[in-house]
This record gives sequence, C-alpha cells and structure tokens, in this order.
Amino acid sequence: MKSKLPVKRPVRPKNNTARRCRFPKTSLKAANLIPIAQRVAIISDAIADDVELLLIHFRSKPKHEFHDFDDVWNELHFGLIHFTCVKREFRATFMNAFYACVLDYLQSNSPIIKAGAIFALYFLFASQPTVWGKNRIRVSSETWACLFNFYVESIKSGTHVEAGLIFDKLRKMGAFVFVQQEEIDSYPVQAKIEFERPIKMLQQLNDIRLNMIKEEPIDLCMQFNPEYDELAKQYGEAKQETYYTAQATLATQRNMKETLNVTEKRPRLLQNVLLTSTLGKDETDTMKRIRVTYEQMWNSKRRKLQQRQPEI
Repeated sequence: MKSKLPVKRPVRPKNNTARRCRFPKTSLKAANLIPIAQRVAIISDAIADDVELLLIHFRSKPKHEFHDFDDVWNELHFGLIHFTCVKREFRATFMNAFYACVLDYLQSNSPIIKAGAIFALYFLFASQPTVWGKNRIRVSSETWACLFNFYVESIKSGTHVEAGLIFDKLRKMGAFVFVQQEEIDSYPVQAKIEFERPIKMLQQLNDIRLNMIKEEPIDLCMQFNPEYDELAKQYGEAKQETYYTAQATLATQRNMKETLNVTEKRPRLLQNVLLTSTLGKDETDTMKRIRVTYEQMWNSKRRKLQQRQPEI
C-alpha cells in the first residue's frame, strides 16, 4: 500500500552560493587570489581580515602577555586555517601569505601590536601539521632588523619581554629564512601582462593598508598618554602641598562665606571642606576614565571586525 503522505522535495535556494563564488567578479579580485589547490583559490583579503581580527582581538585584551595571546588563538580557533590548504605543493604560497600579513604589523607604532605580531608568527609556524612539513618565515634584511631591534629594546626596557624571548626561540628553531624579496611571485608572465593594471591597483591599496597599520587612529589619540600621566601626577603633588597652607584655609573660609553665608574659623574643618571639594579630587582619576574609553574603542573595533561579512 502506497503512502498518501506528500513527498517533501528539497528546495533549491534562490542564490546558489557555490555557483556565485565559482569565479571572481572583477579582474581586481582575480589578481588578488591565493591558490590552495589545482583549481581552487581564496582571495588574499580574507587572510588579511583574519590576521587583523587576531591582532585587534589581542590588543583589546586588558593584558598582553603570551598566555593572553594563547587564549585569543584558541578562542578564535585560528589553528584551523591550516586545513584551508591541504595540498603540499600550495602550502608555501598559502603560509607565506599569512606570514606577510603578520609581518606588515611590525610597522605599527604600538609595541603591543608588534608583540602580538611576533606571537602570531610563532603560533602560525609551530601549529603547522608535521605531515606537510614546516614552511619557514621569509624575511628581508629590513624586516630582520626590525624584529631584532624590538627584541633588544624589549630586553633592555623590561617591557614585552615574552615577545622578545619568543622571537629568540623562533630564531633558534630555524623558523626564519633570509630572502631578497619576501613575497613569492606567483604570477605567470601572461598573467602579469593581462592583469597589469589590477596588480598596480592592489599595490596601491596595500600601501594604504600599511599606512593605516602604522598610523592607527586609536593609538594616535593616546600617543601623549604618558605625558598626560606625568602632568597629572605633578599637578596632584602641587595641590597636596597647598592643602595645609594658611592661604588655602583662608581661601576656603572666604568661599564658604560667599557661597553658603557660613562663617567658619576652625582650620581643621576648613581643611576637610577643601579636601572634599572638586579641587581635592585625585587628578589621576581623569586619566583612568580616559583609559577606560581607550579600551572601549578597541573593543568596539574588535566587535565590528567580528560582525563584518566577507565580500564574495
């Protein structure tokens, strides 16, 4: 006996994502592909976005030590990127694309971002599955000098020491290979001729991206933070010296007479009134509020990156 229940046929979606993603929409995107298989590639902007999210996520943390980066790496499941490219012959180009994006952040003026970049290099290199072998990090003499200078400064100043030690560990592991040109030229001769204009546009866009990394707006807003801290400290110390002077007591007495019509002559009470007024407020509280706003700006940027939808 045949069932009379209606057969539910699968509904084909109106927008076929696989078909829509089969070929790049523009020549600019076609020139910006990283091959991961014989006829499969990913757009390099996706790699740049992933690296940016990783480092901004680390920057938005309250602390910036090695275990904090480890938490971010695991939270984002970043190690899964290795399974995007499982063909051995394409691994070198794929890993170099990640290394190059991370090395770009060494141009940042923020020591925290530089430390995060070194941590990212270590995790990318160490997390490679052994079955495919380790693809080393291509560095030019300029990049090596930048890495080594950060290592020396971190040890001397005692800040971001862990990042300096991680760089030294990478060096001892033989993770670096010295090259004249860091980028692997993956364009065939015919493609260079055909995509000459898109390639130039991509270079210009990359220059803009590097400038944005170097001149991060949030860091520019806070670049005078240490100077403001010192100024607030000096101002607070100067106020402390005036609280218990005869002039301060007399000024408080006159202010109470003019504003409250109260006549008070006891120095002890007048000093207490002065200390509880806005003049007696700790000036470092203002800097603390600024730092809170500063961290909120980083968290806001991190959330926007997480919510950003990839362009197909």
